[in-house]
Amino acid sequence: MGKNSKTRAVKAHEKKQSNKLFWLIAIPVAALIIKFIVMANTQAGGWLGADGENYLTGVDGLLNDGFFSKEGKLIYWPAGYPIFVWPLAVISISKFVYFIGLIQSTLFAYATFLFTRELTRTKISYLAVATSLLISFNPTLSLSTLAVGYEAPVAALLMIAVAFLIKDLHAQSDKFVLRNIFIVALSLSISSFLQPRILLFAVAFILFWYLKKSGRKTRGQLLCLTLALVMLFPSVLIFRNFVANDRATISTNLGVTMRIGAGDDATGGYGVPKTPIPCPPKVQGQEVTDNQIVVCVLKWYLSHPVNAAQLMINKTVYYWSPWFGPLANGTMARNPWLKVSPLVGMAKSESGNDLIYGGVGKFVSWAWLIGGLLLLTSGLIWVWRIGGVERSIAWLAGIPVILGWLTSLGTIGDHRFRIPQMGLSLFLQLAGIYGLGRRFKRPV
Repeated sequence: MGKNSKTRAVKAHEKKQSNKLFWLIAIPVAALIIKFIVMANTQAGGWLGADGENYLTGVDGLLNDGFFSKEGKLIYWPAGYPIFVWPLAVISISKFVYFIGLIQSTLFAYATFLFTRELTRTKISYLAVATSLLISFNPTLSLSTLAVGYEAPVAALLMIAVAFLIKDLHAQSDKFVLRNIFIVALSLSISSFLQPRILLFAVAFILFWYLKKSGRKTRGQLLCLTLALVMLFPSVLIFRNFVANDRATISTNLGVTMRIGAGDDATGGYGVPKTPIPCPPKVQGQEVTDNQIVVCVLKWYLSHPVNAAQLMINKTVYYWSPWFGPLANGTMARNPWLKVSPLVGMAKSESGNDLIYGGVGKFVSWAWLIGGLLLLTSGLIWVWRIGGVERSIAWLAGIPVILGWLTSLGTIGDHRFRIPQMGLSLFLQLAGIYGLGRRFKRPV
């Protein structure tokens, strides 16, 4: 009798897992099909992202002059994304944006499946389907796969990296699986190739992974192999820029961006200050390098702590601000969601504009911003308190979200900068809803 009950329980669990797996496949696929329909009914098959024209100029340089093109956009902006989409332009210029949307959307759907599938193997498996639904159908994040820009592919690659890190954490602490190492490291390497600031996330992931392993030999092998693989694609960029421009650098826009976000009359967002931080060359007549500007900005922060603190508050508000409304601040004017958002249409009338940008709109915007941060924090704490592998998941999801915000504090506040981490932040916010629901649920 007991054996039959146990057998029925096992079969019921297997059926439940099978149903869950079905939905984890069906939801991203459904979103993918909808995107294909949108592509078919959109001129050129997609949209330009915030830096779309610059990336296209970079692609033109690659088409005309090859990998070592001296086109200025390829060194000021990281050349990784133009190189990533360059082969698609070689295949067909007229279908170029269609190909981008096809590849980015398919990668995003697969990454969503991999990430949520790993959640089913944990104590928070009941979050998997809802997480898949939220990520797949979040208008801004999901539709960004149809835009020319690095944000969507990086978001997908980060989810893949976290998925295989979770997978490896289930293995014995004194062992590692080479397949997991290669997929995690290459995902982070390509992400850093597309957007160099992801190197910060990569280093933090590797250190966390290193600390979770036991045994000096295992740790040493893990550290050496992952660091070597992660630096593979960024090194390609450095080599390209050295040959093409005689500069051994990934890009030259870090100092410029930091300078925009600092200074006595800076706001913390975009818009060049009237009096930029002075940064004279070391030798009279020589050009000021990007690294020298970075040092000048850091010195200004140290010598102006009060101004720096105010700017960091502004940058925090801008970074977490809504996509539209009185608090919105950043480079998301081309957000595909804004093309169909009812709020945008409402704001075109005088009464609607007064409502959205008046007291009611400001209240809703602040509630959206603060509420989102509270849910994110609550989810991070709740998952962490479960312990075990779930505590590691909290770290893995939290590292990119927190470092993304901290990076913005050092540069400029822009809500677009949080898109690459949005898959993970949406998961944490959903966990926050569940965690708060359980805390306030009254026993029957």
